Amino acid sequence: MRNPYIVGSYVIDRNHYGRHGLIDYLLSSPDDAVWVVGNRRIGKTSLLRQIEFLTTKDEGTYVPIFWDMQGCENEADLARELYYAFEDASDRLSQLGLDVSSLQGLGLPELLRAVRRAAQDRGRKALLLIDETEALINVGRNDPQGLQRLRKALQAGQGLRVIMTSTKMLTKLNDLCRDWNTSPFLFGFGLRNLWELDWRSAADLIRQTQSEHPVRAEEDVVDAIREHTNCHPYLIQVLCQRLWQEDNSLRPPTEDDLMVDEMLAGFCMIDFRHLAPTERRILLTVSEHRLMRESELFSIIDQPKGHIRAFVYNLVKLGYLRRVYGQLAVGNQFLSNWLRDHYDELIHETKSEVSDRSTQELAARGRREELAYLQEQLRIQQANLQELERQRSQFGLRVPLDLVNEINLTRQEIERLRREIEPLLDEDDLDTST
Repeated sequence: MRNPYIVGSYVIDRNHYGRHGLIDYLLSSPDDAVWVVGNRRIGKTSLLRQIEFLTTKDEGTYVPIFWDMQGCENEADLARELYYAFEDASDRLSQLGLDVSSLQGLGLPELLRAVRRAAQDRGRKALLLIDETEALINVGRNDPQGLQRLRKALQAGQGLRVIMTSTKMLTKLNDLCRDWNTSPFLFGFGLRNLWELDWRSAADLIRQTQSEHPVRAEEDVVDAIREHTNCHPYLIQVLCQRLWQEDNSLRPPTEDDLMVDEMLAGFCMIDFRHLAPTERRILLTVSEHRLMRESELFSIIDQPKGHIRAFVYNLVKLGYLRRVYGQLAVGNQFLSNWLRDHYDELIHETKSEVSDRSTQELAARGRREELAYLQEQLRIQQANLQELERQRSQFGLRVPLDLVNEINLTRQEIERLRREIEPLLDEDDLDTST
């Protein structure tokens, strides 16, 4: 039997774990243009490919098109890659009456208009799944008018839903677009952070519960893996790949299993360079102290308290930091080990392509939209609990065990959502001016 853990490529179908609530939100949100922000290897491409898989299988409202922008430098490059994406989705687009070969040579706005109108005429929506959108930074530098035309075409009206993913590096567009007479590129896109898996999905991934051959793992081993990785899907796969044994079980992790190899070190450096200057200082400060209260940063970092809270919010949501018993710690053990090993050189990495200003804007916006999302999820779970309680009342004293378990799990999810919502209700923390 081969090692079941997949490292280095995207996953779909039974190999894709978790993200159910996020996928439901992305497909049903009132926003027809959504930007999903996450670090490298957090699962952005897998998320888009899973949505493509699900909506193709469903054959419902959406006609998915996966568009990879990697390497694009101007509007002509974007148009070429979009046409290639149309070719890859030609069977699906034929359902809209589109002959892809007839679109060859069209410009970017014309391509998007053609697919939007074809979908709208049939009462459907083209679902544009855009990966590697950091390429738009170079497009903005080289072809600002082309970038403005793209923004207009992506938000032109009915018949089109856009889900694009990137690292927080894309916030550079805010700086590039400040002189536009029109709205900045990212204005009008809903924002969602892509963070670690939830506790249950992480356990499912560890045990490969969707596989024909689930992996055996003791509860303490599962807990240790989740603790070391902070439920980061890529790091779970890396660690489990190291722990897997020929009898299809996982052994307990040791310190040697938490070694940061050359490939992981490269990812850590990329993630570090995506941080704004103040974010770097905060992360290194927490790394140096191992564990510290957020209030302790106020006397160390020369920034207003509201700014520090905004930076901490971003660092937690993107997995650089985590909260442990009310204190801050580095997000996962691999990153913690790497930061300690390279601390002396990292404190001199002061130049950043991401500004403090754009990061603060991202944090304030992300916090507001996360609060709205969590409140909607709470409403859904409360409605689910009400329905489950109605079902239970019909059984009298002989309530099926699976229904009891479902009620208990729903109550736990409601409590979790309430805990996450509570700190977001502090309006003062949204103010980054004091």
